[in-house]
Amino acid sequence: MSQSTSPDANVARAAKAQVRSLVAGDPRVNGIGLTRAGGDWAVKVNVVDETDHPDLPDTVDGVPVVVRGVGGISARAS
Repeated sequence: MSQSTSPDANVARAAKAQVRSLVAGDPRVNGIGLTRAGGDWAVKVNVVDETDHPDLPDTVDGVPVVVRGVGGISARAS
């Protein structure tokens, strides 16, 4: 039985906290979360424009960082 070298959810959550501190206050960032990338955990950074985003590392503590353009986010009346 082989052991997986992919980061577990706890490592991914810690990486997410580090990425959050890297982008704190950046108006180009809409949100930060965890996602699956190729079956492994990754930190997902949602930005307004995928071509204009903070300079981020490819990985944090072995956890991939992915950036996705999602456009502007605004509140809607219910």
